[in-house]
Amino acid sequence: MLIYAALNPVTNELTQSIEKFNEIHTDVQIEIRDYSDEGGRERLQTELVLGKVPDIMELRCYGEDGKDLLKGVYDVQHLPGSYTGPEGGYFMPYRQMVQKGYLEDLWPYIENDPDLGREAVLEAPLKAAEVNGGLYMLFERVEIFTLIGRESVVGARYSWTLDDMMDAYASMPEGATIMRYNMTKRDVFYNLLCNSLERFVDRDTGKCTFDSEGFYSLVGFLETLPDEIDYETMQEAEEEIMRRIRNGTQMLEGMTISWPRGMYFSDSIFQERTAFPGYPTADGSSGSFFYQTGTVLGMSSTCRDKEAAWEYIRKMITPRLRKSSSSIVNSSRSTNLPVNLSDYEAICWYELDYMNYVLNQFPEDPLNSYLPIRQFQYGPMIYLMDIITEKGLQRHRDLIDHTTQLYWPEDELSNIVWETLGSYFAGDRTLDDTIGLLQNRVGLYLNEQK
Repeated sequence: MLIYAALNPVTNELTQSIEKFNEIHTDVQIEIRDYSDEGGRERLQTELVLGKVPDIMELRCYGEDGKDLLKGVYDVQHLPGSYTGPEGGYFMPYRQMVQKGYLEDLWPYIENDPDLGREAVLEAPLKAAEVNGGLYMLFERVEIFTLIGRESVVGARYSWTLDDMMDAYASMPEGATIMRYNMTKRDVFYNLLCNSLERFVDRDTGKCTFDSEGFYSLVGFLETLPDEIDYETMQEAEEEIMRRIRNGTQMLEGMTISWPRGMYFSDSIFQERTAFPGYPTADGSSGSFFYQTGTVLGMSSTCRDKEAAWEYIRKMITPRLRKSSSSIVNSSRSTNLPVNLSDYEAICWYELDYMNYVLNQFPEDPLNSYLPIRQFQYGPMIYLMDIITEKGLQRHRDLIDHTTQLYWPEDELSNIVWETLGSYFAGDRTLDDTIGLLQNRVGLYLNEQK
């Protein structure tokens, strides 16, 4: 009997997939253990400490109101590139679980699977999830959270340092902002930058390096943002944001990219070719993040039948789509960017096929006849400004390959860092004193977790 730990409310889809597995396998059965109730997270973590590790575990909880995200449906009313999930959702402490030896490395299973291998998947999202070269979670769909800007302003790049960003900002007109005028320090910290904190800690040794140039640069970036913003209504704020983007007084915009057409809509927002530098990093590495939608699973290192568990988990990255419009349009798996390479290529095929359909049906005005998107809750609708081509698809592949980070925040660490930085932003401590305090607080926290 294998135990499946369900952090999310058990759906009919999950129940049916388990029942189907159990019908086929008479020698091994999977039993669902529900941890989606109040206190379920704490109960599971206690059981892990006691050595009662489930064989298959969900590692991401979306909360009671997160069923759409669990299915991979993204709600456009949330700020692209910043929405982390509904209230009540959480991420399991993935890196700590790896450090404590709870999870199994899944790369060998992918590599030895006769129907898969590394050549059958998009490696970039899975490599972003690695811990010390091992892959301890699996997911079937992702989006890319990034920052976009006019290529003529920020340069043709997929990453940059804080100095690079400030150099580009120096070319902006007086009164311009780097990001949306109503994004505060706290917004940016918790929405994306908190995920960069792991680079400043070593969970094996319990040491941290917040006194490094890289973290000082991160604080410097936060200092460019306001503490709080007053505005009348969300609609008025969005109208002001779009006005500032179009008149060249907002340098960067948060964007969520899944399908290749997202690259084209990025250009449409700024009305010229855009680059995807993402958030600035200390070493100039990727500042864009893969964000998983749908179920995220791990296999325990003590699993009682690892081959059987893999047979269940592997379905997440096996091909399901065909190069036909009905297969892709009717599949929930194509809502976001699939990790399976065959499914991804099917989506690329569909992008060109649908573009050709629009060109044939509406030859006089194809771009305004193509389905628009809504970057904002209240509008305006954004229309394509160029034809989707094979060359454009390669641009999307390049963004995938240049994205190296996984959005997986560690809540307790983030809270400690933000709370400590608060005294500096409030003017109560110098930056050096604040960093010294942060080194001590996080050092104590890391050693408590060992």
